[in-house]
Amino acid sequence: MKFLRYISCAAAALSLLACQEVDKTCALAPDAVVAPVLDEHSDILVDADNLSSEVTFTWRAADYGYPAAVAYSLYCVYGEEEPYQVGESATTSYTLSKETLNNALVNSKGLNVPADETSTVFFYVVSSISTAQESAYTKKSNVIALDITTVKSTSAPWIRRPLYVPGGHQGWSPATAPVLWETAENSDVYEGPVYLVPAGAAAAVCEFKFTDTPGWDGGNFGNSLDALGNSGGSGNLSVAPGTYWVKVTLTSDHSTGSAKLTPITAISVVGAYNSWADDDVELRLAGLPAAPVDAEDPGYPAYEAAHNAAVNAQIWECTIPAFTGGEFKFRLNHAWADSWGGDNLDHINYNGGNCSTTLTGNVRFAIDFHGDIAALAEDATNPSPVSAVVAKVE
Repeated sequence: MKFLRYISCAAAALSLLACQEVDKTCALAPDAVVAPVLDEHSDILVDADNLSSEVTFTWRAADYGYPAAVAYSLYCVYGEEEPYQVGESATTSYTLSKETLNNALVNSKGLNVPADETSTVFFYVVSSISTAQESAYTKKSNVIALDITTVKSTSAPWIRRPLYVPGGHQGWSPATAPVLWETAENSDVYEGPVYLVPAGAAAAVCEFKFTDTPGWDGGNFGNSLDALGNSGGSGNLSVAPGTYWVKVTLTSDHSTGSAKLTPITAISVVGAYNSWADDDVELRLAGLPAAPVDAEDPGYPAYEAAHNAAVNAQIWECTIPAFTGGEFKFRLNHAWADSWGGDNLDHINYNGGNCSTTLTGNVRFAIDFHGDIAALAEDATNPSPVSAVVAKVE
């Protein structure tokens, strides 16, 4: 089986000392950590009359030797299919509806469990702590087997949806605007980084909106971040110029919603090259031109076009001289709360495993949050839209 790896910010200390000081306490050595224990559960019957009923999985907490903030992931396995992550929790339980569980199991993008049959499905829990760099601190629980009677999926095949962010930062063009990507199946939650700085950077605020189509004829969300209105007449949103992590939550019918903007202080590359320390090299928005003096400058139109293209592309890049090769990841704000990695640079995952390269010397790193919208719309496997490039620079 394949298991997700969870990454932390203290690799050197963990590998050398097998413990991490947190509030003057010390984590147990990896082999002394007590894994979570998934509680037994009765078999599950799903039928047309109980789809709204809830199923709750519970487990005994993992023990890392100090009051750690533990993240738990619930997985299920069927036949030769890859393990499927049912959900995540910061507590020792996870609840979902029978309909949600059923659809995840019988979906071809899930476990491909036969519909309208009773099948044995295996469940387990994986715990991790943000202070653990080594995979040794990712602990798997016992495995329980449940006989689950399924029905046909009640949902249409899911395709990850983009939400566009047009505005003064890119010329008010929804078709070419930066995008936020839906986080999970029909979650109606969209996230991503956006450079909300108007061309010339002279404005006191940046005005913008959200649209759920590459035009103004679909959802047109504005008015207030706390209460997004959806109409052609909704007012512009505004924020101080800067780079933000943007999270939008819409109602299921996309009639309204809310948005949260969190300033991004850095997008960086951390890895073996700097011993996974906090002096990781920061990236900047790729292709962003130096601003001319003012809009009357003869070069301003070309500058504005280059500015808008850089904003729309959503690619951040840097070059690390004397790079020594090995494992690395991308992360936000020099912290481990939000990172991207994995062994497939075409689709790196949120808080996924380490990336790796054999390249050394002058090496360029880039992370693309925009993704190929047309290709992703045709891919029912819904891979991560985030990709990376690592290339030698002569």
